[in-house]
Amino acid sequence: MLDKLRLSLFENIVNGSEIVEDEVLNEFLNVPYNCDPEELCYYTKDESTLKFGDISGLHEVKIPFGSKGKTKKKRVSDKGPVIIGTCLTEGFDKFEQPNLNDVYLLEDLFRSLQYLIQSGELSRDSLKFLTMRRHLMKLMCIPLNKQPVSFNVIYWRGLIIFAYDWDEELKLIPDDYLKLYQYSGFKFEEVVTDHAADEPKSLFHSVTQHFAGKNMITYSAEIDCAISKMPGLSNYVELKTHSSLPDDKLKTANKLQRKLMALYCQNKFISCNYSAIGFRTTDFRLLSIKKYTQYELVGLLDKLPIFLSNLCFIKTKHIFQWYNLVIGWLCQKLFNDNQPRVFKLSFEREIELMDSHLSMKSVTGEEELRIFNRLVPEWFQNFY
Repeated sequence: MLDKLRLSLFENIVNGSEIVEDEVLNEFLNVPYNCDPEELCYYTKDESTLKFGDISGLHEVKIPFGSKGKTKKKRVSDKGPVIIGTCLTEGFDKFEQPNLNDVYLLEDLFRSLQYLIQSGELSRDSLKFLTMRRHLMKLMCIPLNKQPVSFNVIYWRGLIIFAYDWDEELKLIPDDYLKLYQYSGFKFEEVVTDHAADEPKSLFHSVTQHFAGKNMITYSAEIDCAISKMPGLSNYVELKTHSSLPDDKLKTANKLQRKLMALYCQNKFISCNYSAIGFRTTDFRLLSIKKYTQYELVGLLDKLPIFLSNLCFIKTKHIFQWYNLVIGWLCQKLFNDNQPRVFKLSFEREIELMDSHLSMKSVTGEEELRIFNRLVPEWFQNFY
């Protein structure tokens, strides 16, 4: 088993060459990169309550998508305000940033698994790798952002619990611009969906799973909106915002390509076929909206791939082959007892970019217990 996963693995992926010293990981190079997610359940979260099978938190998008496009466009023009030109800072003075613990903790995923197991819709034997899509996206963005990031990986009772380590974020000094940037994304969702500004805050989530090789990955994902007010992975729509493109320089294009690749990955985890990006001006007004299907994203990203080096680039299939390798590498560790084992998975940047790598270090003592109890609530420890 390799002690590090270097970015140079992308050279193996792109060239189809074997990985020296690890026969198991070589098997993952030949695993199809297409994941085929299955929705296990969905729920609306209203404050702290999870309402399974409830779609009240699922909002309908107002911009036209698919076969319902003509009907939806007429409804917007007749009943809704003009979208283009909307100020995405309106209401910012009342905005409170989400608590990071609420954003990243796995409590709701565990509640969902408890519901599925108790209702007989899911067996404990089918569980292996537990996480949230937002944690997986932190992993997927490593070759895009190439910045240091850490995760906590817990091995316990046959499970692997994977979570981004957000402790460093808690230490950051509040930044008003970043807060405004975050709010503009929420405001864009409000503007292009049937979500009313004075409507009580509720969120819609899907609990989904797919195979990475032979390993089942189970995770929850917050859903932005849908083409129609119905559950189902093919019905969901992802929304993003991005600064308007000031020029056609390569640096500007690369920034957008990274955004599109992240959007593609986010969609792929829930088989979402439709997405939209709202382009904003420097004073946070909505300048334009661009819609994409997954097929269109693949075409754009394969036409202008993201380069790691002069000889190595990333296309859509490559980033999921890398994902399969990372998951397979994490799943190689096996423990026969029921004691929790905690590891810190870190991406470290090196002077030579392709030497930058993921590595794992064991966490022991009080810190091990702290991380375990923080990520795995006591009630779930007793339940599972």
